[in-house]
Amino acid sequence: MSGRGRRFFNVVLVVFFVFLYCAVTGAHLKFLLSPQERYLHEIQSTTRQFDGFESTLERILPQRSHNPHLIDDPRLSSWANELMPKIYRPYPDYKSSEWEKNHRGSFKPCIGPRGKEVTDNLDDQVSAYVGVPKGFPTTIFGSHKAVGLDGSLSFDRYTRYGAYGFAEDETNVENWVRPAKVNWNDVDWGKLQKQCATHNANRFDAHLQGLNNNAPEARTAVLIRSYTGKEFSENDIINIRAMISELSLQSGGEYEVVLLTHVKDDSIPLDDPLVRKRLLQQNIPREFWGITQFWNMHEEILNYPQLDPELMDVHHSQWLSVQQFALRNPQFEYIWNWEIDTRFTGHYYEFADTVAKFGLRQPRRGIWERSERFYIPGYHGNYDGRYRSFVDAQSGPGVWGPMPMRTDTGKEFEREGPTPPVPVASQDPYEWGVGEEADLMVFLPIFNPINTEWVIRDEVFGYRAANTPRRASLITHSRLSRRLLLTMDRENHAGRHMSAEMFHVSTAFLHGYKGVSVPHPVYSDRLMPSDRVSRWFNSGVNGRSGSTMDSPFSWGRESRFKDVSWYYRANLPGRLYWNFLGWEKEGKGGPQYEEEHGRYCLPSILFHPVKDVRPESDSTHYDFDADNGLIAIPDQLAHINSEGQ
Repeated sequence: MSGRGRRFFNVVLVVFFVFLYCAVTGAHLKFLLSPQERYLHEIQSTTRQFDGFESTLERILPQRSHNPHLIDDPRLSSWANELMPKIYRPYPDYKSSEWEKNHRGSFKPCIGPRGKEVTDNLDDQVSAYVGVPKGFPTTIFGSHKAVGLDGSLSFDRYTRYGAYGFAEDETNVENWVRPAKVNWNDVDWGKLQKQCATHNANRFDAHLQGLNNNAPEARTAVLIRSYTGKEFSENDIINIRAMISELSLQSGGEYEVVLLTHVKDDSIPLDDPLVRKRLLQQNIPREFWGITQFWNMHEEILNYPQLDPELMDVHHSQWLSVQQFALRNPQFEYIWNWEIDTRFTGHYYEFADTVAKFGLRQPRRGIWERSERFYIPGYHGNYDGRYRSFVDAQSGPGVWGPMPMRTDTGKEFEREGPTPPVPVASQDPYEWGVGEEADLMVFLPIFNPINTEWVIRDEVFGYRAANTPRRASLITHSRLSRRLLLTMDRENHAGRHMSAEMFHVSTAFLHGYKGVSVPHPVYSDRLMPSDRVSRWFNSGVNGRSGSTMDSPFSWGRESRFKDVSWYYRANLPGRLYWNFLGWEKEGKGGPQYEEEHGRYCLPSILFHPVKDVRPESDSTHYDFDADNGLIAIPDQLAHINSEGQ
């Protein structure tokens, strides 16, 4: 090769390596990055959809509604405003002959905090606007339609919370009539609930004479999880009032709300009446004294001597207190484990009743496979149609009935769930389980933690340790059946246990009970194409959310949830809910903002976490330990299994 040729070749070689270097440093050559690094790179190019959106009453286009539970408010009949809120009562027609024909007893109205029957007193009602702000962002997961919620309604802070003491000193508020004030310190919610249930006892008690021979209605307890030392904000108190009124009093006692309070000091004797009085005075707003039940870990250590004491903390064993509640209160067929930092901007009865009906109509075929994925409407299509077919094609045989398994001693594991009617799921035309109440309902996917890097995936005790088939679901906010809780109790008395986010789900999974992940509407501040949402959140085998290291629940990947409306750490709740309450947050909301854009409003959304609800609280800067450079700590309780064996 001539000297000129060599020089030309060298120039081409240099240009090639310069090009390669630029490609690596400028375009990042994504295939050299980890999946999480690629996600972080991709998310930076997305827009924040709530930054440029005004979710106010001014953007609601008046429309007709076919919802039969909306009623014109006669108090607003003289107001000449096209957009008027309507009273919203999403209850059955208790006076109809159809309802009475299908129920054992008649409905009796209950007295509310204003000393009047809550069903007829306008001051005790929630109101809603027909329509949502034009262009309101679509969900990232789930939908109102999939669950059965009315997604065409909006609420503002006055129509949502005015009945419960919110803004009771404000005057001249547009679209709102201020209810009669209440001396809340004189209200005894426990007494009101007890009177209500007693008044309607022939609906629920098989031993009492009813209108017919129908089976008694099932009752449900809602256990709001609290703890000693908690400072109740005004919003905490208003929210609990709303739950009692909407779930319990207005339904005639179908639900009962309990403030299940963890006493952190294990040395305190809880059976002493004087101690109880002191605990109430120091920790609980007076109006809730009658609905409060205390518990501590010392009690649970005595109740479950078969479990290692090292497992006895709220993180590992919060279900023990719920199991004990179920044992002491056989009148409840279903029990909600309700996180106190959860909020629902819609009507609580609509939420609880609709979720229960969603579980009731789900077939067992494919139920675990549907539940282990994030349902993404824009990617999966209709929940009961295309999504069902998609999952069936992706999943193979699937879970069908109780799991075959032996314990660590080699003994056959005794399963308590029902036997499937046919040998394999494909032989069932999606009929088995329809009309059967769900034993478990959770609000994030029920994922397989094996092969993920979820930090507590191996906290399994007394089964087959890390080899145990199991499932998990984050945020323990859930509804459980009595039979599931009693099975969990028996598992614990046999010395078998798992950490809190796995135990209830895995018990249902192993025993063949009906477990459902509810595809409620979850929003994200980040606008991302639905196929990319599926890539980053259903990143497991065949489009599952678990089963691989790149699961969004794995250590170091949970930042994918930072901008959604439902996770254990998420920033959208602390933004939208603060704006909803009329407070400024992230450049939206507050008096000046509403003066220009109108009053903030939202459709019905389930939010978590909503903590320290005060205007000045920092509610929008949650992050994850891995993002701050912390390294996951290996399971420090593994020795419990080895010592037991």
